Amino acid sequence: MLASRKVSANAACAAVGQQAAPVSRVPIRPAVVTSVQQAHTLVPKLRTAQAVVQRVRSAAVADGSSAGAAAAVSSPSSSSDAAGLLELDKDSFQPYLDAAGDKVVAVDFFTDWCGPCKLIYPELVKLSSELAPDATIVKFNCNQNNKELAKALGIKVAPTFFLYRRGVKVADMTGAKVDKLRELIIKHTTGDNAQQN
Repeated sequence: MLASRKVSANAACAAVGQQAAPVSRVPIRPAVVTSVQQAHTLVPKLRTAQAVVQRVRSAAVADGSSAGAAAAVSSPSSSSDAAGLLELDKDSFQPYLDAAGDKVVAVDFFTDWCGPCKLIYPELVKLSSELAPDATIVKFNCNQNNKELAKALGIKVAPTFFLYRRGVKVADMTGAKVDKLRELIIKHTTGDNAQQN
């Protein structure tokens, strides 16, 4: 069954090198197959749609200026997505932080419907690779499954970033400000702050 997902027409067309029509979003609706003949006609369309979505995702990750494309195609809800940011859940959250040791872990608390969260995502991927191995960025979806932990941690705004070292929170910030996040992470990975915590 096809997943119901909206892809920006501009992002999809840009990925295949064409001009977008004035329509802002094109829904991909679930298909109900009633015959084998109908299935044979739908399979090539599905493959084409999947290829376009993959190109949009690749373009968004490869080029930070394609943030709109990343916003159009929501990131997968698996434990690690194609871009490389690990997604923690309520069960893996504390064990991961404890296992990180002296490495600074920045946790991006996001929601699926948060526009700014999606816009800065490609920049977070780049920042995480820049700061490795001294620091890493992981994400935590504040969805229904993880709602209790997010509430217990006091997450009220998305995106919110908590920095952890040795399993203990050392700093936090809210808002989609990647430069400010970079400075905060660097502050806690170098100098006196890293030794004191």
